[in-house]
Parts: sequence; C-alpha cells; structure tokens
Amino acid sequence: MLKKALLSFLIILLCLSPVILFGEGGVYLNSLIGEALNNNPQIQAAKLRYEAAKTRIRLLRTLQDPKFEYEYDKIVSSMISRATNESMAPMRTFSISQEFPFPTKLFLRRAAAQKEANAYEQEYKETERKVIKEVKEVYAQLYLSSKKIQLTNENLSLLSQFIEVANKKYSVNKANLQDALKAQVEYSKLSNQLVLLEQEEKIAQSRLSSLLNRSSDIPTGILEDIASKNLDLSEEKIEKLTKESRPELKSFKEMVRKSEIDYSLAKQEYLPDFMVKYKREERNGGMGSWAGTLGMTIPIWFWEKQDSFVREAKANVGVANADYRAEENVILFESKAALARFNAAKKLVGIYETGVLPQALAALQTAQRGYEADKISFLDLLDSLRTLKDFQMEYFEARANMENALADLERSVGTDLQSNSLPNGRQGDKS
Repeated sequence: MLKKALLSFLIILLCLSPVILFGEGGVYLNSLIGEALNNNPQIQAAKLRYEAAKTRIRLLRTLQDPKFEYEYDKIVSSMISRATNESMAPMRTFSISQEFPFPTKLFLRRAAAQKEANAYEQEYKETERKVIKEVKEVYAQLYLSSKKIQLTNENLSLLSQFIEVANKKYSVNKANLQDALKAQVEYSKLSNQLVLLEQEEKIAQSRLSSLLNRSSDIPTGILEDIASKNLDLSEEKIEKLTKESRPELKSFKEMVRKSEIDYSLAKQEYLPDFMVKYKREERNGGMGSWAGTLGMTIPIWFWEKQDSFVREAKANVGVANADYRAEENVILFESKAALARFNAAKKLVGIYETGVLPQALAALQTAQRGYEADKISFLDLLDSLRTLKDFQMEYFEARANMENALADLERSVGTDLQSNSLPNGRQGDKS
C-alpha cells in the first residue's frame, strides 16, 4: 500500500514540467523597472546633474552685470575754491558701464554649454540603462532561486515518504539498513542546500530593495516568466543598434562637438570685446556735464595668450575624438561578447528543452516501470529522479544565464530588445 502511494506521488511529480514550474503573475519585472527608474538614487543624481547643466546654458548666454560707479571729489573743488576765493561744493560723478563680448562669442559659449548639457543627458540615460540591467539580473537571480527552492522542497517531500517506506521495510526485514541510511543522508544534504538557497534568495531580495530605494525587502512570491529565447539577433544588427542607441557613445560624441565649438571659441579670442560707458558730473547741486565712452579690448599679446588658447583647444579636439573612438571599440566589443553569451545560453536552453529533459523524464518513467516490476531497487529509482531534478536545476540556471546575458546585451546596445520591452525604457514610469 505504501509502495502504491509512493508511486502515485511520483506520477504527480513527473507531471511537473519546466513549463509549469514557470509561474505567472506575482511580481512583474516591468513594474520593478518602472519603480527603479522613479526612485533609484543613482538615477536621481544623474538627472540632477543634467538639470544643473541645462541651467548653465542660460548663464552663459547672458551679458556680464553692468558696473555702476559713484565718485565724490572734494579735493578738486577745494583747490578751485582757494584759487578763486569762491565757495564751491564737492563734485559728484555718476557712471554706468556695460561690457559686450564680440557677438559670436556669446553664441559659441551657449552652443558649447548646450553640448555639455546634452552629454550629461546621455549620462543620465546611461545610468538608467545600468540600473535596468542590474534590476533584470537580480530578478533573474530571484527567479532561479525560487525554482531551485521549489525543486528542492519537492525532493525533500519525496524523500521523507521514501524514508518512511524504507524504515517500515527495514522493521520487517524487507530492506537493509543501508537504504534507510542513504535516504536520510540524502535528506540532510538537500536540507543544507535549501538553507543556502534561501540565503541566496534573501541576498537577492536585499539587493533589489536597494536598487528600488526601499527600506524593506520585497516579498517576491510568484515571479513572472521571461520569454526571451525567441529573440533572433545578428551581430550586424547589434553593431548598428549600438552605434545608434548607446547613450554613453552619444555622450562622448557630444563632448567631441563641444571640443570643436571650444576650438572655434578659442579662435574668437583674437577678436576684441567692447565696452560702453555713460558718465555724469554734478557741481553745486546741479548737473555739470555728461560724457559717453566707447571702448574695446586690443588682443595685443596674442602670441602669448590667444595662440596658447587655440593650441590647447585644438589638442582637446584630438583628445575628444580619440576618446570617442576608444570608447566605441570597447562598447562594440562588449556588445558582441554579450551577444555571443546570449546565443550560447539560448542554444543551451534549447538543448535542455528538446533533448536533455525529455530524455531524463523518459529514463525516470522507465525506472518507475522497472521498480513496479521489482527489476530495480528503489534507490535506482531515486537516482533517476535525482538525475532529472539535477537537469532541471541546470535548465533553470541556463535560463537565468540567458536573461543575464540579455540584460548585459541590452545595456551594451542601449535599448530594449524584447518585443514586450519598455518603450524608451520608461514603461511603468509614473513621473
């Protein structure tokens, strides 16, 4: 009777395919990404840096503050009074002046500040992509931990029943002590593994909470299945997307353009700046006279000052271009490496789904029939079950590795690659 009950439990266990083990509902990845985009401190800091850079554009397009001067001259009036024997009040002079840079300088300064702000904007988007990658990686880790915990609990439940059967058989001399002891050792080993798996899940939950800027861990519950294995990505497409979409590359490109504007601005230093001044004098309480002044700077020391500015700016253009090319090479390598990892993991998942898992399941069913016919021992049946569960563990690890490789690939490319991806990386963003 116990043998029959144990076999019934085993049949139910055999029906649990990897497809069923992937749950639906619960904690959804897109909602977590949206929460991270809204609350992550790194993203908020990058956004504030971008907003500060935008504010600087307005500062550079304005003129310098005008200068107001007031002069009180009693010395000259005293000298005139002594010379003429007439009383004369002190002379008061009021003046206001405004400096004007050469007109093109203001335009170029504003353009350079705009390019710098654009670079900060791309850094802000790059930070978003980095956080999205980290959220997806932690989600994949949670997903893997939950599946491993589920499989381990199923094994423990089955082993507990086997221990009961083995002990009863041993009590009536129908089984040896070795079978019962081996089952108990296996149970203890799985119990230890369960503790470690729960610890890994707890660490992943804490990491996810920090990414979402939450003070308490997130109860993950049933996790959403991620179907990314149907993606068909070529190296040519990835390279094109990387050049078009990677925010970090765009940031370097904006800095190249800023350096070119700075070079043009340095050459503008050969041109003069202007100054306009109005002055009014008052004597004996009434208006005495007024005067207007128009001045300009003369860049007479250009071989020391302006020439140095131009040479420095030209060198910076070369530096910016070299930095861009170096960064492009690194990022393209990262993209291609991530694509290779994703394709390898995708192929491995396919091998498990179409070959390894069905074969392991067929072997277990064969072992079940052999046990029913008393052709093999229950320990042999248990070994077949453990083999299937090991392969299922490896299958889930391959799925998690595929998701991690995809998250790394999306970060390298700079955009989402799945059909149900976040539009512009912002689905679920409530801001």
